[in-house]
Amino acid sequence: MSIANETLPRTTLILAGGQGTRIGGEKLALAVDSELLLSRVVRSIISFSEEILLSVTTSQIPYVSSVLSGIISQYGIRVVQDSIPMRAGPLLGIVSGLEASSSEWMFVCACDMPVISEAVVRTLWKSGDKSSSVIVPFIDGFYQPLHAFYNRSCLPEARILLQEGRRKTTTLYDKVHVSPVEDGCFSHLPAYRRSFENINSMADIERMTGPIQADR
Repeated sequence: MSIANETLPRTTLILAGGQGTRIGGEKLALAVDSELLLSRVVRSIISFSEEILLSVTTSQIPYVSSVLSGIISQYGIRVVQDSIPMRAGPLLGIVSGLEASSSEWMFVCACDMPVISEAVVRTLWKSGDKSSSVIVPFIDGFYQPLHAFYNRSCLPEARILLQEGRRKTTTLYDKVHVSPVEDGCFSHLPAYRRSFENINSMADIERMTGPIQADR
């Protein structure tokens, strides 16, 4: 079976719970040439995602319900609110997404990753061990936890970590079976590293996508 025909999990979770403190504001409010950054992310995953979940915190619900209502409706996105009223980082969003997902496996990405490559995602899935709980890129000696596949089998250990106040996503990797997919698996794909890039500063914005301004 070719990579193009490899069947991917039907669900993608977009994590949008971060405060965007390093960039000076809510990342969901960023726009590129009058197009919300979230819209760009959705367009990059829509070809392989039958179900799209958007993980948000309680404080983001009013903004999502008003400003993002058009995108939510257009793409049939299901909003998933974090299950506990605290900012616990991406791990909480992943737990909330797995609890809401209609499939055992789920691709997870961040709302500030506008150039996700379908070819990279398909290669990641094809190269990973499906008996694991996490399939994650391992690039230049570092995990890419917000561009990875998670299985529902993660939930028991992830919930324990959150109860203990351990919020870093990669702490989960010490508790479950992880399948790292290294650089060599992607090296045949031109500019594959761009798929893992996210926006943390105005310099990142200009380098990756051109001028971006906050949507008002």
